[in-house]
Amino acid sequence: MLEIRQIVKCYDSKPALRGIDLLLEKGEIYGLLGPNGAGKTTTLKILAGLISADSGHITVNGTPYHRDHHELKQSIAYVPDQPFVYPKLTGEEHLHFYADLYKLPASIRKEKFDFFFRFFEYEAYRFELVETYSAGTRQKLLLTQALMVNPQVLLLDEPLTSIDPLVGRKFKSILKEVSRGGTVVIFATHILSLAQEVSRRIGIILDGKIIACKWVKLACKRYFDDLKTGSKRGLHFDREAAQLRIEFYKFCKHSKGEWSGMVIR
Repeated sequence: MLEIRQIVKCYDSKPALRGIDLLLEKGEIYGLLGPNGAGKTTTLKILAGLISADSGHITVNGTPYHRDHHELKQSIAYVPDQPFVYPKLTGEEHLHFYADLYKLPASIRKEKFDFFFRFFEYEAYRFELVETYSAGTRQKLLLTQALMVNPQVLLLDEPLTSIDPLVGRKFKSILKEVSRGGTVVIFATHILSLAQEVSRRIGIILDGKIIACKWVKLACKRYFDDLKTGSKRGLHFDREAAQLRIEFYKFCKHSKGEWSGMVIR
């Protein structure tokens, strides 16, 4: 289980996250959906231990987590939106390096390497230097690294960037298999259809806040109707809630109707 409470992060006094709250159960795939600059990457970097939050609390399976908690960090895998690789290593050497960081037993490495090189269809590049890899092949390497260590928490920031559709479909299928094994997955993207396809719940992040909905089309209409009718329908109505609803409605409208058909299971 992953619990995030009131995470706040500012850059040069400018708020990037304004009190993020999340509670994710084992095996849940959570889609974090929002436009560029909304706070998706900052959230994932804090969870990955790359940066620290200014305030707030994070627990993993009931244990308090912070960026210096090295034991817990080994249970978390992260695929960034901008891949970082060591160009002078071969693909297999790169995986060994990553496996060493996570203390993956040598006895099971070959089996895992064989599987993922075949599964993501880049076996031909296994012993080639990473500097010769295309953007898509580098992304396959990063996905392999994250999946092969069997993390308790898997953080994905636009993971299918540069990936061809066929391999993308295969990745989505294995992601669901990983979640069935109990891994918590946060899937950050700005692509609605992708988030809808792989996620059980979706959180919309906007200006550093998360708005979670079940049926967005219905929710958007209900929120806007509430603004017009207010207490006449006996609904709880306050200034802060109204502002949040206005922001959400504007966000849906700004997306030119793309959001209106979203169904979240």
